[in-house]
Amino acid sequence: MTNPPKRNRTGRALAVLAAVSLLAAACASDPSDGAVDEPVPDTAEPTPTDNADDPEPDPDSSDTARAGTDDDPASAPDEPAGDDLSEETPSGDEPGTDEAGAAVAAAALRQFDECDAVLSYVQEHAAAAVGPWGLGGDFGFGGEVLEAEAAADDSAGAGAVSAQPGVDYSTSNVQEAGIDEPHVLKTDGRRMVVASENRVHVVDVTGPEPTLVASVQLDDHWVSNLLLHGDRVLVFASQWDIVVPFVEPGGETSGTEPAPSWGPTTEVVEIDLSSSTPRVTGRLDIEGNYIGARLTDGVVRVVTTSRPRAIHWATPETADLGAQERSAGINRDLIAGTTLDDWLPRFVLNDASGTAVAGGRLVDCGRVWAPPHYAGPGTLSVTTIDIAADGLAGAMDTTTIMSDGSTVYASHDHLYVTTTRWHDWGVEPAGPGDGAPVETEIHMFDTSGRATSTYVGSASVTGTVLNQYSMSEHEGHLRIATTTAQPWWTWRAEVAPESESLVTVLAAGPDGLAEVGRVDGLGVGERIYAVRYLGEVAAVVTFRQIDPLYLLDLSDPTAPAVRGELKITGYSAYLHPLGDDLLLGVGQEATEEGFTVGTQVSLFDIADLDRPERIAQWTAPGGHSQVEFNALAFLHWQPSELAVLPLNQYPFDDSGSEPPFLGAVALGTAGAELTERARLSHADPPVRKCRESREILVRPDGTEEPGPWERYCWFDTDWQAQVTASAVVGDRLYLASHKALESVWLDSLERASLLTWAR
Repeated sequence: MTNPPKRNRTGRALAVLAAVSLLAAACASDPSDGAVDEPVPDTAEPTPTDNADDPEPDPDSSDTARAGTDDDPASAPDEPAGDDLSEETPSGDEPGTDEAGAAVAAAALRQFDECDAVLSYVQEHAAAAVGPWGLGGDFGFGGEVLEAEAAADDSAGAGAVSAQPGVDYSTSNVQEAGIDEPHVLKTDGRRMVVASENRVHVVDVTGPEPTLVASVQLDDHWVSNLLLHGDRVLVFASQWDIVVPFVEPGGETSGTEPAPSWGPTTEVVEIDLSSSTPRVTGRLDIEGNYIGARLTDGVVRVVTTSRPRAIHWATPETADLGAQERSAGINRDLIAGTTLDDWLPRFVLNDASGTAVAGGRLVDCGRVWAPPHYAGPGTLSVTTIDIAADGLAGAMDTTTIMSDGSTVYASHDHLYVTTTRWHDWGVEPAGPGDGAPVETEIHMFDTSGRATSTYVGSASVTGTVLNQYSMSEHEGHLRIATTTAQPWWTWRAEVAPESESLVTVLAAGPDGLAEVGRVDGLGVGERIYAVRYLGEVAAVVTFRQIDPLYLLDLSDPTAPAVRGELKITGYSAYLHPLGDDLLLGVGQEATEEGFTVGTQVSLFDIADLDRPERIAQWTAPGGHSQVEFNALAFLHWQPSELAVLPLNQYPFDDSGSEPPFLGAVALGTAGAELTERARLSHADPPVRKCRESREILVRPDGTEEPGPWERYCWFDTDWQAQVTASAVVGDRLYLASHKALESVWLDSLERASLLTWAR
């Protein structure tokens, strides 16, 4: 299968973009703090709405609106489009901060009604933010430390085995029951689908030995992860490329040709498993970064972010003020000449043959929203696909807001996307290092509809989130844990004492989010390493030298409170409830000075919220586990009281005499104990290599004196055999890597089979 030709385009180096994103995150700030100039007033604000109903069809929309596209005038309007909009309902100013400095503001729903209004909004705000060097090479987009349930019953299909998730086979270790998350391995008890590098392997696990059905290769893509529902697989892959404009059957390009520019592209590949030979049935290319996806009741929601296409900004010829002013003026003129296709993402849908069958703008102008305050020139899009119905061939719904996004959390009725709040240096020169608190912006979407996602509102809280486990929705409230300093600052002596962590409780309603309670002062001088919500209880781990495990009582949303605290060395980076008031933590052991020394698994008794206890501990000196940053890599199989986690262990012996271990460890959890039951690996034995060398001392007179020979040894390891995921089907435990799929018997944990992927 071939894809439509793609145009090359020039752009900034990837390293520059990465550095820019890190600098933007470090400098993000609350616009209300330290501003020296008033922002340019909005004259093209979106139309306010009082509910989340879908708007009337956009009159400018073209027939490519199957996936939410519409045409746009070829040039910017001569007059602002604000006069065409209805009067805006006041949304209210953000409330003042309290002693902790947290600012939380419920957002009034503000929705555009036509394309001219979208373009005017973007142009006016971008013109106010642009400087002598343009928009700073994507400056202003913040980001936090990225992240990283039972799946829906996928046993549909003729001849399907009646396997029950959680009984006959394991499901992915997801955050919320019934909301599946993409991972490198999925199974329905009959088939196992494994992503490895640029291939997807489909394995039949119903027979006495697992059998490879097919390996589907995806050229030019490194597979991120995948979802399985019924006979459909959705694969998520990313690359740096360009989505070419969709060409109508007559050969004409629809809409306005976007400017050529390199950028991230998200590809969603659909694979059909209904026949004996799995086949690719469609590919959806979306401009922008892949942030995450969730699957609920056969409906997939894909979250992406995009930034303006390459605008060839002017730069000052010299360092004098006049040259900078001239450059800034040219850049404002460039913005005035942009079209909507320079700002909104596009898509292309290819069929099984690689022929483009649909494309254009990803979202209708009537489905574009603005947050309560300007959040930068980027977009955050939620694209909804009904995989249980027609998959990529069916209708898609996209909702877009003018903001960035980096962390995704989903409940059964809402989807939340957070990002560090955007900072405009042109208007607000003060940054977090000058005393202004870093804030996290939370964007809330209503996902209660079958195949729609509607923006509800936004709010901001002080600090940054660690990952998706920092959030949880419970009985109409969103709880979110944050740290007031950027994670990489907490080790700087001049900053660390000022940091603290807090949990904010917000009411999540049809009008958005509003703070109702908060507890702060957690881990002063430290940052959050793990969070887990257990109904009305939250467990929060902070760390710098000693690991305090805090237990919080959230039963009264308006008055959350710390109940208990346990201080031990090391930390937990992932917390997993085992039932019976037991909580398992996976992380690192550390010295009393805070230096980590290897993998640590702890078992906590939290029956008494005021006095939590660690009742069992297992360590692997020199070890590291993917579970510390990827909860999906963890497996707890309750029927066998077995916990499985990938483990790479490197001995501290500098002589190189002790080989490393690459594989997984199986820990028994019976009797509130942690017992190492087996170490599982399908790596080839490491090859020990040594090298000898010696120094030569050269005297002033030129004579040489050889020093003693020194011997240095190391092991070449089978890196492809690092375990990426595990699952249980029937009486076997399966371990997947980029090298093979190994199965072991659950009762003995001895190898039953090894299926090696063809290279």
